Amino acid sequence: MPSFGAMTTSQGKDTHMLLRLSPRLVGSALLVGLIALLLSGFGAQFAPTASANHSPMHHPQGDAQMGTTGGWLDGRDVTFVYNKPFFCAEPPASGADSGCEVGEPPQTAPRGGVIPILYVMTPLGFTPTGLQCPVVGACINHPGTIDVSRIFGAGTENFALPAHSHIVDVAQGGWWELKVIGVTDAAVWEQIAAAKDLDAVRALQAQGVGVTGDIPTNTYLFFDVQG
Repeated sequence: MPSFGAMTTSQGKDTHMLLRLSPRLVGSALLVGLIALLLSGFGAQFAPTASANHSPMHHPQGDAQMGTTGGWLDGRDVTFVYNKPFFCAEPPASGADSGCEVGEPPQTAPRGGVIPILYVMTPLGFTPTGLQCPVVGACINHPGTIDVSRIFGAGTENFALPAHSHIVDVAQGGWWELKVIGVTDAAVWEQIAAAKDLDAVRALQAQGVGVTGDIPTNTYLFFDVQG
């Protein structure tokens, strides 16, 4: 599979045009086209794993562990403290061992009421320094695998979770709904990492260059924001 760096000039222009057409949220058809162009970039960060046989109504979620990651909130570094495993419920259907998927919103939440959003900032085609979850497929109480077939098509149902960082816009504890934002330009990533703020991400999304819209998932994480 060619690397992201080997993407042709024509493909780069197409990607730029697609990003300019998504000033806020990426529509489903646009998202598929965008991520198809960026497949090799995701490939550098996702690692396919062998599919496991499991019941469509139950997926292992692992044991709860106590641990931390970094996060960004309102322009500052904060700490996320985890002590429960993730939650992913079907439908929407998932082919991943975890039961988690990218591309459709959840239908079942771990609790009632309004649940805050965790924005998973995912670099596409490059690996910045200082990622808060730097190891592919291994981050405290995160799913190890996730189904990306709604974006990449058949054969990508059981991929390792990519390296990433986190943004939240409220200091809270408990369950968080996960949404993915892909960053396709290293310079844009540097702006986000310097700002450490969701408003900065929204401004970049409005410009439509170097960053995708919010991509829904059925994944929830449990942590407290400290600091």
